[in-house]
Amino acid sequence: MSAKITVIVYILICFEVGILLLILPWTQYWEDNFFLYFITNKLNAPWVPTLLTSGYVRGAVTGLGALNILAGLRDIFKFHESVQALAALGNAENSDETPIRPISFGSNLSDPGSAEPGSNQSGSIESNSTNSNSGSTKSGSTQPVALSDHRPPSIPPQS
Repeated sequence: MSAKITVIVYILICFEVGILLLILPWTQYWEDNFFLYFITNKLNAPWVPTLLTSGYVRGAVTGLGALNILAGLRDIFKFHESVQALAALGNAENSDETPIRPISFGSNLSDPGSAEPGSNQSGSIESNSTNSNSGSTKSGSTQPVALSDHRPPSIPPQS
């Protein structure tokens, strides 16, 4: 239910911003803009109003409005796919695919950075290596910690 509401709100925002960007550059508000004059005076740049009131910039802003409307239309036509993708994304974040496990060090905690990852020296985190004969992990080794920093699984955590 929450995914449906989120997609509906996204569609409404796309249409609202799209219509605003489609119409606003061609109204009197675009030329008589307090913030435009404020920025022009602060930056001492008299060319800014000339640039922003040119037809090219107005056309570019109108094009962005049209793209927003097209994005809203696309999501209307692919509503069920968008809801399913958003629900799957929410389920993936709440699942235990990448559990957070405590770091286990050996008995020597004086210099944990001296050993290379994956080595058998105490004080280091061992990699997830398997025994080729039995298919199980080495005894005494721990898997790397999965940090919850919202990175995709293909990007390794930075140390």
